[in-house]
Amino acid sequence: MAIERYFGEDVRARIAEAVRRAESLSRGQIVPVVVEKSDPYPEARYRGALLLAALVTAAAVGLHLPLTLAELPLVQLAAGIVGALLASWDPIERRLVGARSMDEAVRARATRAFHEHGLHRTAEGTGVLVFASLFEHEAVVLGDRGIHEKMGADWDRAIAALVDGMRAGDPGKGFVDAIALCGARLAEHFPGAPGQPPPRNELEDRIRASKT
Repeated sequence: MAIERYFGEDVRARIAEAVRRAESLSRGQIVPVVVEKSDPYPEARYRGALLLAALVTAAAVGLHLPLTLAELPLVQLAAGIVGALLASWDPIERRLVGARSMDEAVRARATRAFHEHGLHRTAEGTGVLVFASLFEHEAVVLGDRGIHEKMGADWDRAIAALVDGMRAGDPGKGFVDAIALCGARLAEHFPGAPGQPPPRNELEDRIRASKT
């Protein structure tokens, strides 16, 4: 799963333009971030190895396979290696990790991204993170101190749009739709001053992308 496959220059340009449009309507500062995976999930490999080794052992005992005590550990080792390799396949890895662990990892990674990209340092406390993690098919929207308590529930539609885009194989469109929804809600709660130019753009409009 390569970010480059989904976020070429044209898609990045569309997302940056969506940020500019959204920010022109309000005093919000929106930063889109995408990662391929929020955590390496090493436990998936351990679980895959143990599970397949246990299944092979049970099958050997149940079927009374003609294995000596010296051969059985070698068979278990081989099964464990195969199990660890199979656990690297995305659908199996997601199942072995579990929804709760993935949700916790995505939220932790989003919180880290919020601080990494300076969203906690905007002048009016109106920084907004629009975050997606591709492997988990999960999204998070976080607002800074001046905004989150007013708009916590309003992020749901933006999150849903971003998740829909990922599941449809078009996360770029998901970002554009989510940013537009955030911009509309920000315009209601934090409109720009009438007759005044938009506030200074404190954070770059481009999408930030990384593997982890």
